[in-house]
Amino acid sequence: MLVIPLQVPPEAFFGVSNAFAMPASEQGVERLSQFLWGYLAADTETPPHRVGTGPYPQSIFYTSAGTYNLGHTCNTWTAEALRVAGLPVSAEGVVFAGQVLDQLRPLLEPLSNSQSAH
Repeated sequence: MLVIPLQVPPEAFFGVSNAFAMPASEQGVERLSQFLWGYLAADTETPPHRVGTGPYPQSIFYTSAGTYNLGHTCNTWTAEALRVAGLPVSAEGVVFAGQVLDQLRPLLEPLSNSQSAH
């Protein structure tokens, strides 16, 4: 799993057109956090295992409990994560990023237009 620690807001790092604020409850954010840690941590006793340097400054690849294949891509996983956070998204049949974005389009709020990050 690629982890990118950001020292600047997401829209500054990825570009305004690639960063969006998503509405999520505190409980949804907590479920999402647990979902992400579930992929990173082998157990509660050991920290995530670092396996290499990522493509971005200070980014790191960690071992993951997940699988990656044509039927379960990073976009499928993203849809699953958004669903866990409480957003109306289905991972069924998702392979490409556009298939996730098409489901989210009614909820997307470009960060450049938002009053505060969600």
